[in-house]
Amino acid sequence: MKKSYYCKKLESTIHFLPRLVKFCCSIGEGPDYEIKNYNYIDKKIFEKYRNKYINELKKGIIPEACKGCPDCKEKVADKKNIFKWLIQPKRKYKISHIIINHYRECDCSCIYCATKLFDKGELPHYDVVPAIKNLFKFDLIDKENLCVEIQGGNISMLKEFENIIDEFQKNGCSYFLVLMNGIKYVPALEKISKDNRSAICVSLDAGTKETFAKIKQVDAFEQTIENLKKLRQNTNIIISLKYIILREINDNIEELKKFLDIAKELIYLGAVVIDIDYRESRWGGVEDGENYNIPELYCDLINYAEKYCKDNRINFEKSSIIKNLLKEI
Repeated sequence: MKKSYYCKKLESTIHFLPRLVKFCCSIGEGPDYEIKNYNYIDKKIFEKYRNKYINELKKGIIPEACKGCPDCKEKVADKKNIFKWLIQPKRKYKISHIIINHYRECDCSCIYCATKLFDKGELPHYDVVPAIKNLFKFDLIDKENLCVEIQGGNISMLKEFENIIDEFQKNGCSYFLVLMNGIKYVPALEKISKDNRSAICVSLDAGTKETFAKIKQVDAFEQTIENLKKLRQNTNIIISLKYIILREINDNIEELKKFLDIAKELIYLGAVVIDIDYRESRWGGVEDGENYNIPELYCDLINYAEKYCKDNRINFEKSSIIKNLLKEI
């Protein structure tokens, strides 16, 4: 039976980074092409590179940048059906997931920040709005199903944040997912609360101001809590809180319990999300071929958080990194 592969993210994602555009969610690896003109997305070049990766997967060739990624799935079918799939007419793949991740300005300095691993040296900063306009102009976007994810630095430092929101809403797209630190209140977030699906996720990572300061390198714990309360009062944005387990910093039940007590008050329709330090995964520094064994203590913390959330009727999520690691145990 001939092997063939596919990746839904590759087919539907465009990811704006400081120096290039990717076709997946990874900032470290993953298929990409270099940006030549920051104000313009060339439709022919964009589709040429994306189709190259899609066709390689179809033929059973996993591109180097995709090896080891859990989103790269095997197409299960007999030889006859695989052949039909390989020769089917060219599909027009539309973008249903846009990741705005081209800026690095931030008002804190998290010790686990993944961008520090990959974005070294001076980085260009460009206005992404002209490129977004081109995507709409060339009819590359699936407007009905589009999710716009904004991450990178922090939106309080992104001057064009409101312009980005306006451009999508002008084109009938209003589903946003914003990853932020919550240190400053951003009034423009009130604009996205019109769509009941729009959400923010804040990596609070702590239950006390002392631990927060160790992780974020800034004294702003109480300020962040107040801003989240204000968002709950002024918007209907779905709020989730993340806890990234960090070795010998917040990897204890006492800190986690205090975090969960805060989450219980602040979360609105969202979830408690448990993750581990990015640097302890394949994408963050563990070399290919090395085994990463998730510590038993981490499993205890994950189980504690899951039970707490169940007992208090809070949605609970494990990060994709944790899900994949637990499968291997």
